[in-house]
Amino acid sequence: MTEQELYHRIFELKEQLGNVISEYWNLYSGPDTWYFWFNVATVIIPLIILLLIIDKKRIFEISFFGYTIHVIWANIDNILSMNNYFVYPHSLTHLLPVGVTITAVLLPIVFMLIYQYCTNNDRNYYIYALIGSAIFAYGFGYFSLSVDLLRVHKGMNLTYLFLIDVAVMYIAFWATKLFLKLQPHK
Repeated sequence: MTEQELYHRIFELKEQLGNVISEYWNLYSGPDTWYFWFNVATVIIPLIILLLIIDKKRIFEISFFGYTIHVIWANIDNILSMNNYFVYPHSLTHLLPVGVTITAVLLPIVFMLIYQYCTNNDRNYYIYALIGSAIFAYGFGYFSLSVDLLRVHKGMNLTYLFLIDVAVMYIAFWATKLFLKLQPHK
């Protein structure tokens, strides 16, 4: 097969897949399902809580930390989803990347608040990140598997999810600390 023929085949398959995903979402994940409203709540409620609780004096630092979590996890999630390690049968919409409610909103916000608490109260972030990662992986992960918000394949399991969470939380913490050190002092 030539390069153009392969490209055309990939293009056609992606078009077909997009149509099937859209049909599946409309039938099984749309506004008339509890999955949809759970996903909406998973976006709106954490954002409201964040707006009420975030330390306004440190909003850019804490937001940078959360954004770093989001970017790293979104890329990991994309790789794992593209290779069918993670499958999200019921996402917020078929138009956004899969798992967007968790990797873009819920997970970063929870850890932003953990980061804020630890840094404001001189607590050991590493321990709190381990505990938070365990709760997310084994608690929320188990819940997501149980109610079919997440399916795992190819040997992926909650322990790998926990290890990924820990790595992401530590890298985000180190990146934030590095950028704080690079910041000019007044």
